[in-house]
Amino acid sequence: MAPSFSKRALALGGGGFTGYLFEIGALTALDDLFEDGVTMNDLDLYVGVSAGAAAASLLANGVRPQEILDTNLSGTRPYYFDHRNVFSPAIGEGLKTVWRVTRQLVPLLKLYVRHYGEMTFIDLLDKAQDALPSGIYTLEPFAKYLEAIFNVKGLSDRFAGLAKELYIPAIDLETGDGVLFGDEDWRDVPISRAVTASSAVPIYFCPVRIQGRDYIDAGIGRMAFFEVAVQKHVDFMIMINPMARAPQARSRHAQPAVGKPGSRLRDRGFLSIGEQASRINFDVRFSQALERFQQDYPEKEVLAISPVESDALLFERSFLSYDDRIHLLRAGYVAVMTLARDRWEDLSAQFARHRLVMSRARFEDRAGRRLARLDEVARVADPNIRQPMVGPAGIGGIGAAWRKAK
Repeated sequence: MAPSFSKRALALGGGGFTGYLFEIGALTALDDLFEDGVTMNDLDLYVGVSAGAAAASLLANGVRPQEILDTNLSGTRPYYFDHRNVFSPAIGEGLKTVWRVTRQLVPLLKLYVRHYGEMTFIDLLDKAQDALPSGIYTLEPFAKYLEAIFNVKGLSDRFAGLAKELYIPAIDLETGDGVLFGDEDWRDVPISRAVTASSAVPIYFCPVRIQGRDYIDAGIGRMAFFEVAVQKHVDFMIMINPMARAPQARSRHAQPAVGKPGSRLRDRGFLSIGEQASRINFDVRFSQALERFQQDYPEKEVLAISPVESDALLFERSFLSYDDRIHLLRAGYVAVMTLARDRWEDLSAQFARHRLVMSRARFEDRAGRRLARLDEVARVADPNIRQPMVGPAGIGGIGAAWRKAK
């Protein structure tokens, strides 16, 4: 039995821009699920990893998920992020690389000529790695854009200025240790900087420097969600995890369909293979951490929401992709809608234990209107698009999984 005044938290995972959009759709559906006056902004604690850090920082500041969804549907500021806000080439790194290459080129050529028969391309690359840039893009413009949003909208860029608890994990590049921005020793770091530090995916983005240290994406380290739940005495945590592993229904001997180039992951290039490897790694670590958490803390409850397995497009898109924005918002909404439809009684009882009351009539009305609007906007954007209908789903045959500590 949960205490009368249990501590409720929201945990948002990574998954790049596609994950961010999925989370906004799911959060909007959760808001629509509750009785009037209850929103996802009413929780006590927020924790966001990587792309989820941006969404968590907005919710902790009181921004409603529907407002974020609406700006993404209309393509208007300020919660609509585009390439200019996130993907800024690391020109400074490139200039440093030119200088380093120029300085090392002659010695490297001499070394290669001297050991031509022994050296491979990997050996040469290893010798030259000091001349390589630390990332393709820099997140500095994104930090400035977030700072501007907080300023224009009257939001707080300071952890101490929030009425809610907000925690943003990141990894110290040199030591490999995790840090928790927003915790007692890290409350003086601007939220906008913490978000970018947690989002700095290696190779794609340069590490983010804060107070003389370099930080990278928290999604590659330990599962900070569960550590936060323990350290901050959370009783009920709603987790949205866009990084579920893409299901593979083919048999081991099946071949890709003729005339469909790129139907196999290996045909999509090393970046797609790398992203699939990241999904597999994250999914395994997440499942193991969740199982261990439930065993060690049976009194705590977790609701984990992930994409519906049949939503192949979400798994096919690069985590940096801006394509199919509306479909990704819709995918998040449908994941929660499917969960509510198939597990209404269990879900309603769990939420009620933590002072969150669901309304079936309100949700059916809002969900119908919400999906109709999403489909209408999608048709205007692409008249040839045909959105998938949400048909009956058997329990266990969906990606949004209802999990409660026993």
